[in-house]
Amino acid sequence: MAGVEIYMKPRPISSVHGHSNYLLFEWPSNFKYGPFFAEYGTIPSDATEVYTARSPVLSTSLSTLFNDVIPDLDTEVPDPTKVGHSAWPALLQLAIAKTYSAFEFRIECENHIVQLSEGDRAPAPPPLSMRTPSLSPEWYAAVLSVGDRGHVELRGDKQDIELELFVWMYMQQTVDTYTHIWKGFRREMYQLIHPIAPVHLPSGHTDNPGLFSFLGRKALVAASALTSIFNTETSVDDGCIPQLSPSSSNGSSATDWTDWTDWTSSSHADDLDEDANMSSLYRLFRRRNLGIVSESVDSTGIPFTD
Repeated sequence: MAGVEIYMKPRPISSVHGHSNYLLFEWPSNFKYGPFFAEYGTIPSDATEVYTARSPVLSTSLSTLFNDVIPDLDTEVPDPTKVGHSAWPALLQLAIAKTYSAFEFRIECENHIVQLSEGDRAPAPPPLSMRTPSLSPEWYAAVLSVGDRGHVELRGDKQDIELELFVWMYMQQTVDTYTHIWKGFRREMYQLIHPIAPVHLPSGHTDNPGLFSFLGRKALVAASALTSIFNTETSVDDGCIPQLSPSSSNGSSATDWTDWTDWTSSSHADDLDEDANMSSLYRLFRRRNLGIVSESVDSTGIPFTD
């Protein structure tokens, strides 16, 4: 069976193991030492260590990531100020489609990470509507425990499993990075189309939002409480607005994916005070050009977004 060749740069001597034959599991990771794949980019000259993972599923998913998922996400994000308001619903649907495709790939990574790490003890994968730490704590405890193990030694019969886990985590974090801007764009379009309060467009196409009325403030707080099961980040992701997803194949609707990459955050929407909720409505995600394949890509090969 053909395997996946994994190239790695030499790691420093581990203070834990006393040698450099280990993988660094951390969240988030910049993957400074790899993995690198000859089929999907240039191998750095100092990536001299070569490992082989013999997993058809891993090989297929790597191909999907680099040939389908990344090209789909690594495109120009539309600017709603340059089109008529009638085009906004289509832009929202575009953002939903982009994030949902990435969400499905991320779920695949999660499933393999838990199955490989837990084996027969692995909990059953939660349904899409339960893919948050607050609703599926056992599941996400298993996911998080894999990504926060530090220096993991490569030796014996566990080497193949650790290599596979490392690549699955690499794919998971990579798709998160490429999806970040589309999450922000989807949130922005939802706020423009279904505003709890008026929002500014940089072009000045909207009226001055003015001040919230007393009732408006209370309505916003109530709406925030309804979203308390979803995680938020403390920067651009503050105050995300919930929305329903497209129907799944069985006819049911999964809950919001706005924060599906924010599962490492411990804060929730109901932890935000009233003023923070109000101000968050005006912090639209305005960046338009993905810097993912330019200077934002450092020597690790993993792109970063703010």
